[in-house]
Amino acid sequence: MYIKNGNYLGEYSNNDLIAPIADSDNFGLDDYEPEFFFDPVTWRDGVEYEVALKFDINDFEDDIFYFCHIHQYMTGRIKFVDEIGQVITKANSPTIDYEYDEPSDHDVGCGTFGTGDFTLPNNQCPEKFVCGADADSETPVHKFAQCINSMNCAMTAGMTTGLPGDSVLALFNHQMIPHHQNAVNMCKAMLVSGEAECADITDEEDVKCAMRVLCYEIINQQNSQIQAMKGFLDNLGYDESNDCEVIVSDGPFSN
Repeated sequence: MYIKNGNYLGEYSNNDLIAPIADSDNFGLDDYEPEFFFDPVTWRDGVEYEVALKFDINDFEDDIFYFCHIHQYMTGRIKFVDEIGQVITKANSPTIDYEYDEPSDHDVGCGTFGTGDFTLPNNQCPEKFVCGADADSETPVHKFAQCINSMNCAMTAGMTTGLPGDSVLALFNHQMIPHHQNAVNMCKAMLVSGEAECADITDEEDVKCAMRVLCYEIINQQNSQIQAMKGFLDNLGYDESNDCEVIVSDGPFSN
């Protein structure tokens, strides 16, 4: 049951602490969800969002899970607690038969994801993407340049794709997904650099604030578009990627 500023947005209710018991298909999501596409300036208005879930089954041993159908791969295990806050289901059940993706040390330093195997030199990429950058310098711009080198290499390798039969649509998506992923990584690395810190994100005259807002928008919108494009490929009957290795630089550089 979806709540905004203390007001329940739907009609259905199985919880009379929130709203009178009522049967309906409307539990507030259609009014709640679109606002999660708002820009960060609008989000500064102090709106409070809540979700109420009544789970009144007592004879259970398993955990339940949440997932987000707007942002792909966002999921997690929910642990129930008793009235004094003690965990009821201590064991992780059901178990998960895969490991969650973890960023590499390089990605942690950059604020990116999926670039750790593409630090330079790499034989699928040119010698450099940023000329004049000192790999040993600790200044923000030089550190950011090394992140740019690896994320551009990841995009270059990702955008060398095989021909997917006679499908223009599949080829477009196979090319565009790594392109969008690179834009997201560039913005994350820029934000992590600290160069876009600002006192008031609503100040459109402050370039740092404007850049910060721009990157929030890029991260949110292009991640959503990546998810959509992966769905298009699935509907068309193609894999999410169709990578082919193209050697650009000589030498045993492959990571």
